[in-house]
Amino acid sequence: MASLLRGEEMCLAQLFLQSGSAYDCISELGELGLVEFRDLNPTVNAFQRKYVNEIKKCEEMERILVERQFLPLLIVSPQLTLLPP
Repeated sequence: MASLLRGEEMCLAQLFLQSGSAYDCISELGELGLVEFRDLNPTVNAFQRKYVNEIKKCEEMERILVERQFLPLLIVSPQLTLLPP
């Protein structure tokens, strides 16, 4: 179990995972709070990183969903009359 004490003993490790199971493994470790990740490519721009196109697609799908499902709920019809309180 993870501790809140900063003095707890740690070790540096490198994981080699198959791409098919990497997400599940890293997700489980993250949810347990047992790991801290280091960026091994700090000089690489965010737009040059792997999976940037997939992230952009997800953001675009999120934008479309918000526009189609939630924004119409926020728009008040001009035909409605509001009663004073």
